[in-house]
Amino acid sequence: MSTIMAVENYLIPLLEEAEIAHHIPGRIRLRFNHSIVTKLPKLNGIEKEIQKVANQIEAIKNIRLNLFAGSVVVQYDTDILPHDFWQEVVGEKDVEQLKEKARTLLPGLQF
Repeated sequence: MSTIMAVENYLIPLLEEAEIAHHIPGRIRLRFNHSIVTKLPKLNGIEKEIQKVANQIEAIKNIRLNLFAGSVVVQYDTDILPHDFWQEVVGEKDVEQLKEKARTLLPGLQF
């Protein structure tokens, strides 16, 4: 799967349905409603796809997805992504706004 497809199929749906559970600079835990499962094309291999996307974002140091707990923990570089960035994108329902943020993070991608 291409990175663009992975962002659109996995990362954006997660951010749309996420809430910030805990956040300190450099580490954020997001919780999502289990209804997110219906938005994802298939769960088989989602961790691998999310990791591929994260590996292409310089600011993301580590990402752990726990589907059973309905959470994702992201460790990130605060020099690249400011603390306030997450407030802007998490829970954003406007897909175009989320795509714009993804373009900012992944300038080589076209949506």
